[in-house]
Amino acid sequence: MNPNDQLLLNRLKAGDVTAFTQLVSQYRRWMVYIAYTLLEDETEAHDVVQDFFMDCWEKQLFTNVTISLKSFLHCAMKNRCLNRLRDEALRRKKLKVLLQQATELPLQPAENSDFWERVLQVVEQVPPASAQVFRYTYFHGMNRKEVALQLGISPSTVKHQLARSLRIVRNLLLRSPQLHY
Repeated sequence: MNPNDQLLLNRLKAGDVTAFTQLVSQYRRWMVYIAYTLLEDETEAHDVVQDFFMDCWEKQLFTNVTISLKSFLHCAMKNRCLNRLRDEALRRKKLKVLLQQATELPLQPAENSDFWERVLQVVEQVPPASAQVFRYTYFHGMNRKEVALQLGISPSTVKHQLARSLRIVRNLLLRSPQLHY
């Protein structure tokens, strides 16, 4: 291990705030690059790195590090990104099933009018920009590029807004006492 990194790691293990500040300034760009290569989204890459640094400090993740600091940071960032991709795929799969069920609902309007009402209420609770992206994507069947062109925003903004709306809609629907599957 690089002697400077070893010294930095020892200071981090001791809870030295200036060492943490040094770590962030020294490795942030590199870690964002790693995250970006895996996530292919700059905003998400910055978010993952920020979350990682917060967890490192709050949960004292450095206390059990036995490998080089750089190896630890690389491995941790790679795992965080892969977890984020896995979680996003799982959310999309669950929402796709939920929306598939929703498309079948008009066949039995008496039984499912409450569900449709709830879906519409939930979408209304999503922030306007995210709700608009959600509607274009799931109600009009547009892909990210089409939504971006329609709204005059970048595809990465569409991705961010869609992820946000999916998270909100999913959480609200799953917490709804009126819905039972």
